[in-house]
Amino acid sequence: MLRHLAMDIGPLRTSRAFRDVFIARTVSVFGIGMLMVAVPVQVYAMTGSTVHVGAVSSAEGFALLAGFLWGGVLADRHDRRRLMLVARTAAGLGFSLLTLNAFLPSPSLAAIYVLAAWDGLATGVSVTALLAATPALVPPDRLVAAGALNALTVRLGSMLSPALGGLTVSAFGVGWNYAAAAAGTLATLGLLARLPALRPVSEVTENPLRAIGSGLRFVASHRVVGSLMLLGLLFMVAGGIPVLMPAFASLQLGGGPATVGLLYAAPACGAVLGAVTSGWTGRSRSPGKALLVASVCGFALLACLGLARHPALAVAILFGYGLVASIEEILRYGLIQAHTPDGYLGRVNALWSAQETGGEAVGSLGAGALGRYLAPGTAIVVYGAASAALALALALTLTGLRGATLAPGEHGDEHGDQGEHEGRGEEAGTR
Repeated sequence: MLRHLAMDIGPLRTSRAFRDVFIARTVSVFGIGMLMVAVPVQVYAMTGSTVHVGAVSSAEGFALLAGFLWGGVLADRHDRRRLMLVARTAAGLGFSLLTLNAFLPSPSLAAIYVLAAWDGLATGVSVTALLAATPALVPPDRLVAAGALNALTVRLGSMLSPALGGLTVSAFGVGWNYAAAAAGTLATLGLLARLPALRPVSEVTENPLRAIGSGLRFVASHRVVGSLMLLGLLFMVAGGIPVLMPAFASLQLGGGPATVGLLYAAPACGAVLGAVTSGWTGRSRSPGKALLVASVCGFALLACLGLARHPALAVAILFGYGLVASIEEILRYGLIQAHTPDGYLGRVNALWSAQETGGEAVGSLGAGALGRYLAPGTAIVVYGAASAALALALALTLTGLRGATLAPGEHGDEHGDQGEHEGRGEEAGTR
């Protein structure tokens, strides 16, 4: 039983190329996490202004979003290995310049704005290229396992990198935080340099805006990929629930800052458990159905959260939500990679990443608006119940997704999808 549940680390054992990319992506996740701590701390220490702190964080966030979209076009136009090397070099250079600026007697605020945006842009391009390269580095039956490993990295990074960044700043100063991020980023160049050439099978020749448009049209017209993106958007929008946690902890649970911290940490802890027990997902005969069930259950748990009256129960529910959401994310990743032709992998992965970045912002606005007119517990119930109802409606109507497998075409689940296997045969011969 435990062997059936244990995470499949086969991609790390059998593919040196995937192992190298995995390490580089892990360093990238930790680097951006440390940057997210160091920049606000330094800006506030220099200005004493939360306006500047918010503005520089927004500049970094918008640049990251632009990097995802631009990187998606570039990843479908150029050698993904070379793109990773260029983007990682640019990110390392940005971290290095932030280090030098931090050690100046009078650091430049303008330089921090520019370099934070620079690193956000470079990281967005790098992450998109890394994701687009993955299907060429592992066999199709290991895509879900690769997704689980990537998900684990992101969850652990979101938990550990801010703490690591905070400890580094406290013990050595903000300059050494940047220096550590620069050293780690530049150290990955050797790993990426030994990857094979990773040119897309059919290179995009459209101008960037047209290329993004054609990527959107592909997603909208593909019954599996489009459904996955729609479901993912619903999950990301529901990610706005944390906005309500402080008021929920205070007014309904009778807790303080410690309770709020536990509520924020619980989903990440559940997600880690979901990732390390995801071995069964790669062997699932009906991953599409499992994904839809996980989605409905996850939103139902959020609705139940609003009814909780004890901190321990609320933490347990959020832990369960994180576990289910992790399974949903892993299955969605595997299905997207399996059903996307090589020529669209860059742009589809860019939309996936942009969806996660922008969806939570939209969700936060929605949850905050509900919290203004409803008690926090009631707002969470309404938010969760509405999301669960929408997910159930999607489960009943998205017949293509219900029948989707990790081996498109083997069971007739992709009949009639234009371009589904475009480039697959060529890819097998060129990889």
